Amino acid sequence: MGDGKRAAHRSPEQRQYLFANALYINALYFHRIGALTRAELHGHFRIMCQNQIFRAYWEATEHHRKSLPDSSKEAELGRMMDSLIQDQTDSDTDEWWVVGEPDEETP
Repeated sequence: MGDGKRAAHRSPEQRQYLFANALYINALYFHRIGALTRAELHGHFRIMCQNQIFRAYWEATEHHRKSLPDSSKEAELGRMMDSLIQDQTDSDTDEWWVVGEPDEETP
């Protein structure tokens, strides 16, 4: 089956997860090339995790992040997103843009 036919058979949830992954990877790449500071990346993450589909994607892909070495940049940024999602879940305010403080900028 060609790639076009395979893509047509993906469920709506699979397509949504692919899009969520694209948003996340795009933000990581922008940070990696220096187009976003860590604080700016945190701001993007804060917006992304407002979306319930993104949160479902994040939960569904947890096992992938657990396989990363703890010292890797990807694991570190994954923990940033985990913390931000937890902070927003625990928050008793509707002002989501003030929840979760960015950690210190590291080179």
